[in-house]
Amino acid sequence: MSHFDEQGYNDRSTLLFMQDTKARIAQNLDAQFAEMGFAIPGVDALRQGADVSLRTLYKYYPSREAMITGALEYRNEVYLSWISGGPPSGQAHILHIFHRLGEWLIKGANNGCLFLNALAAYPEVSSVRQMAEHHKECVRAEFARRLHHVAPTVDANALAETLLIIHEGQTDTAMTRDPNTATDAALRLARALLIAEGIPE
Repeated sequence: MSHFDEQGYNDRSTLLFMQDTKARIAQNLDAQFAEMGFAIPGVDALRQGADVSLRTLYKYYPSREAMITGALEYRNEVYLSWISGGPPSGQAHILHIFHRLGEWLIKGANNGCLFLNALAAYPEVSSVRQMAEHHKECVRAEFARRLHHVAPTVDANALAETLLIIHEGQTDTAMTRDPNTATDAALRLARALLIAEGIPE
């Protein structure tokens, strides 16, 4: 291997390490905010939860705002991956998202939507609002994509908006009821909507 190639390899290794470090910090920040909310943990608590030095934390996330948006970016990617896949056709292709949300609510801390919690804590911070809006649009777009795949003649955008509202209601209801009850209710409502739109099982 030439010196140039070796240096290029080392540069790529360093870049991958940095990306892994940033992602690991974002994952730990996500867990911290999900457990303690956005008002309570100070920077030192976040640093301890991220398991890095203060210098390393600020290197990747130089402000509290950056730490919050970094955690939300991580959560968005993880959740979109979580709801991917499922049955390839019929109503089940669409309802898969509600089933997966139900599993998410059982598995994780049941403290409501992390994006809306962040927005409630920092309503004037534009980057937080943008991330919350971006996440909801990503979920809506996934509903629309699935609807277009299953029933290309329906108004997928309008119907996806309604399914998103059911999705949000499922998340909120699980805070005061149990996740299974919230999921069952969301599925009944979503199925009735799909049947009314003539989407076959």
